[in-house]
Amino acid sequence: MTRHRFTSETLIMNGLLLLVPATLLAAKFNVAPWAQFFLAVGAVIPLAAYIGWATETLADHLGGKVGGLLNATFGNAPDLLVGVFGVQKGLIPLVKATLIGGLISNSALIMGICYIVAGLVYRRPTFHRQEAGHHSVLLMLTVAAVLFPSVGSFVPCQAADCAGLGGRILGVSVGIAVVLLLAYTAYVLFGIFGLESLGRGKPEPPAVQALPPPEVAERSGRNWSPAFSVVVLGLATIGLLPVTDILTGSVQPMTEVLGWSQVFVGMVIVANAGNVAEAYAAIRLAKQRAGTPREAAGGDSGLDLALGIASASSIQIATFVAPLVVLYSLLTSHPMTLVFSPVEISILALLVIMSTFIGQDGESNWLEGAQLLALYAMAAIVFYALPVSLFGS
Repeated sequence: MTRHRFTSETLIMNGLLLLVPATLLAAKFNVAPWAQFFLAVGAVIPLAAYIGWATETLADHLGGKVGGLLNATFGNAPDLLVGVFGVQKGLIPLVKATLIGGLISNSALIMGICYIVAGLVYRRPTFHRQEAGHHSVLLMLTVAAVLFPSVGSFVPCQAADCAGLGGRILGVSVGIAVVLLLAYTAYVLFGIFGLESLGRGKPEPPAVQALPPPEVAERSGRNWSPAFSVVVLGLATIGLLPVTDILTGSVQPMTEVLGWSQVFVGMVIVANAGNVAEAYAAIRLAKQRAGTPREAAGGDSGLDLALGIASASSIQIATFVAPLVVLYSLLTSHPMTLVFSPVEISILALLVIMSTFIGQDGESNWLEGAQLLALYAMAAIVFYALPVSLFGS
C-alpha cells in the first residue's frame, strides 16, 4: 500500500510544480524570452526532484547499485534533452557547456558537498576504494575522448593536409563516441550486474543485498510502491520534454538581453538545475547514513550510496549522454564534434586528478570536500569571465 507523508521538501517541490504550466503558458503567449528561460529552469527542478524520489524508492526495492543506476539514468534526462533540443537549434556551445557542467557539478560540487556533510557529521567516513577507482578510470577515458579530437584541431597543419580536416575530426568524434558507448556497456556489465567472468573458476558467493532500514524511507517522507514510483517517473520524464524545448529555445535571446554567454548558462545554470535529483539523493544519504556500518547497510555505507549516485551520473554523462548527443547530431544540420577548448580540457583533467587522489585511501573528510568546491568555484569564474570565443563551438 502506498503511503504519503508531506515533508517540507515535498511541499516545496509541489509548489514549484506550478512553474510547469506557467512555463507552457509563457511560451504560448510569447512572454519575454528571459522570463521563459528562468521559468523553464525552475520547472526543471521539481521534475528532476520527482525523478530522483521515484528512483530512490525503486532503489529500496532493487538494491543500491541498480537503484543508483536508475537514479543516474533518469536524473540525466535533462542533460540528454538539452543536448537533443540544443543541437536541433544549433546551440552547440550550450550543449557542450551543459555536458561539461554536468560532469563538474556531479564530480566536484555534489561530491564536495557530500564529503563536507559526511565529514562534519562522522569525521572520517569511509567508502569502497575499488568503486572509486573504477569511476576514476572511466573519467580518465572521458579526458582522452575529448583530448584526442581536440588536439587534432589545435595542431597547425599544411594547407594540403587541412583539406577536409573538419570532416575527419567529425569522423574521429563519431568513432570515439561509439567506443565510449562500448566502455559504458562494459561498466554496466561489470559494475552493476557483476559480470566478472564467463563462469570458469570458482565463483565468489553472491553478496546479500539487504534493503535499507525502513526508518530511512520514513525520514524521507515517501514510502511509495514500485508501481506508483514507475508512474511518477514516467510522468516527470514526459513533463521534461516541452519544458526543455522551451528552455533551449529561449537561451539565445535571453543571453543577448542579459549579456551572459551560452557557455556560462549551460555550465552553471542549466547543468545544476538538471542535477537536483542527484544532489538531493546523494546529500541526504551522506548526511543520514555515512556512518552506518556496511554490514547494516547491505555492504554499502551511506557515503558509498551517495557517491555512487553522483559519480555514476558523471560517468553516464561522459560515456552515455555525450556519445548519444554526438550520434544524434548527425541526423541534424548541426553535427557536433568532441572538440573542446584547452580551458575545458584542463578543468576536466584537474578534476580527474583530484578525484583520484581523494578516492585512493577509501576515506574522506570535510576538507577534501571544501577543496572540490574550490575547484568548482574557480571553474565557474572562468566560464563566466572568459569570452565564448575561447571555448570554440
